[in-house]
Amino acid sequence: MAYVDVPKDLTNIKTKFIGNFTKRQCVCFGIGIVVGFPGYFIVRSVAGTTPAFYSLIALMAPFFLFGLVEKDGLPLEVYLLNYIRHRFAYPQIRLMGSENIYEYYEDKRKVEIEQRRLEKMNKKGGETEKWHRIFRNPETLP
Repeated sequence: MAYVDVPKDLTNIKTKFIGNFTKRQCVCFGIGIVVGFPGYFIVRSVAGTTPAFYSLIALMAPFFLFGLVEKDGLPLEVYLLNYIRHRFAYPQIRLMGSENIYEYYEDKRKVEIEQRRLEKMNKKGGETEKWHRIFRNPETLP
């Protein structure tokens, strides 16, 4: 009986177009050939075979890379666009400013506590003038 492995994640499987290549790879290779071979023949007539071969590689390599390379599930041009945006277009240091909404309530609570303390002193008949003076101006401490 024949046994075939079926992957659990079917999203990584690409539809093949010609042979073992996808449509995207075929288009990128075709553009690379259309750009590379005329450049090869032009450079060969001027400089010779070896420089022409190196120019052929230099002209075709970017198109082959765009057809073959995927990083993190993204095609190379999308990955490069995201990298350029992250590196150059957006600021690297993000200033994060937040407002503490509880500071207002904390200050209000401190004032209420001090008012209660002063009210207790008034009920006891203490020296409220002296405590008011100290509370409002701490430099006047005895």
